[in-house]
Amino acid sequence: MERFVTRVIETVRGYYLVVLVSLLWFLVQFLRFVFPPLFETFQTVYGVSNTQTGFLFTLLMLSYAAVQFPSGVFGDRFGLPTVIFAGATIFTGAALLAAASPSFLLLTLAAMLIGLGTGPHKTVAIPLLSRRYSDHPGRVLGVMDTVGQLGGMTAPLVVVVLAGVFVWQSVFLLGAAVSGVLAVLFYWSVRTDSTVETVRFSIDEKSDTTGAKSETTDGALSYRSVFSDRAFLMFVFVTVCFTFAWNGVASFLPLYLTSEKGVSTGVAGILYSLLFAMTVSQTVTGELGDRIGKLAVSAVLFAMMALGLGGLLVVDSPRALAAVTVVAGLGFHGFRPVRDAYLMEIIPEGVSGGTLGGVRTLMTGMGALAPAMIGVLSDTVGFAVAFAIVAGVTVAAGSPVLEPALLVDYLN
Repeated sequence: MERFVTRVIETVRGYYLVVLVSLLWFLVQFLRFVFPPLFETFQTVYGVSNTQTGFLFTLLMLSYAAVQFPSGVFGDRFGLPTVIFAGATIFTGAALLAAASPSFLLLTLAAMLIGLGTGPHKTVAIPLLSRRYSDHPGRVLGVMDTVGQLGGMTAPLVVVVLAGVFVWQSVFLLGAAVSGVLAVLFYWSVRTDSTVETVRFSIDEKSDTTGAKSETTDGALSYRSVFSDRAFLMFVFVTVCFTFAWNGVASFLPLYLTSEKGVSTGVAGILYSLLFAMTVSQTVTGELGDRIGKLAVSAVLFAMMALGLGGLLVVDSPRALAAVTVVAGLGFHGFRPVRDAYLMEIIPEGVSGGTLGGVRTLMTGMGALAPAMIGVLSDTVGFAVAFAIVAGVTVAAGSPVLEPALLVDYLN
């Protein structure tokens, strides 16, 4: 019994970083994706349209995108945990501002600040966890994304419960309280752990670059050399299109289901949660990517995304909609840990933060346009056309995964 308890304690100590980073990622996702389920409430309270709520979410995502590259560079220079803690502090305060917003303009400002605060987290969390758990990065990143996407799944359920019992502002108050506590725990934990060299807050120390995958030089030249690689750029194209498609689906799926498919608001909320519940696939796909090849797994996942989105366009019954939502969700969520592990595999460690930040700036910046585009198209030509375009983008994103040069580069 004593040996069992000792082993449990050692396991907890070994994986505390995964737990805290994952829980913070949960709050990041919660505070971002709590907005779409509240769109109808905002339209009633503030008298705004689909286009205006779509632009609010686009501004949030543009703010999210704007800090990707800077946060990666800061992580390389000042320490990855420092950036995580600073971001958590910002989005905690922004959630409080959202709860206190008397106007849609101030709410939009709060949404932008949430974007700025949540933006740095994953950019620095990916290299932090990949270095700390280098033997199985896909598995660890799968755990982080699984926990994080549960934040998106929980968001509409929390909106239904809290907004129904109290007021919609209570959703943001809860988010601020939990994220504040987690930020303090994260700060205290890494400050008191002297055994993890890469986990530190000192601005006088640079991150260790021992074991970098290739020789690099300082400054912009290092980043430029990475972005000049054709196979790398091809995969960046894949991630950009993927993010655009995901943001398009995630921002307006509830309204699409109620307006185009005629389901009730409650059923739409359940299906929206079901989309995020498929985050459970990530621990499996991350492990599969480590074992049998990241690009091969990616090809299967893109096929599932396309099949699921195509199904959303043609089926109408709640059961059929639930089935295609599950398929789409498995594809979208399952791709993330595979994508992130592959990027960390091909990016030199010494510039991993800044390079990943650059990639995430591109993908989140382009992805941020999706909510505005869906909002405008839904008000002009209808949701069906808008979602058909998203399905087409998904097909375009999956095509280069099997591009021969990219496969050869990976296999070599």
